[in-house]
Amino acid sequence: MKLNNIINTIKFLPFYLLFAPFWFSNGVVDKFYGVFFGTYAGDSWAGWKEYIAGNWAKKTVTDFLLVPFFDYLFPFLMLLQVLPFILLVISFLKMEFIPGKPKLWLKAGILASLFVTSAMCFSQTLAGTSDVQYLFQFWGVSLLGFWYVENQEKALLNK
Repeated sequence: MKLNNIINTIKFLPFYLLFAPFWFSNGVVDKFYGVFFGTYAGDSWAGWKEYIAGNWAKKTVTDFLLVPFFDYLFPFLMLLQVLPFILLVISFLKMEFIPGKPKLWLKAGILASLFVTSAMCFSQTLAGTSDVQYLFQFWGVSLLGFWYVENQEKALLNK
């Protein structure tokens, strides 16, 4: 029974280990810190505009629909990419990984990851970029993660 309690306690920790570092690196460091504190040229506003809008400009549809709105869309992307990390930190601080505790913030963090990855997949798919391959993979991991946490939470609460 003791081993079962240990398993029930640690079975949610892999999501913190996967999602929190990913969004810390790709959201907080690359976007937020890079843009506001100018870590290096590639992570500046101009660097991201050159990279993202440059990829969008390769296809007529995204050049028309997205490139003119980069300066309005990018702040939302930055916020979306920081949000999963913030929600996961809240979840961890509230010790939601403990069995029997509702996983509201953990599910919100993974759902935020799913949402931001979906938004990025949308634009990158339309633009036909190579980034879409890893984004689809991370989208699938986010979807499975949300499904897993949702089902495990229901199983634990219904015992």
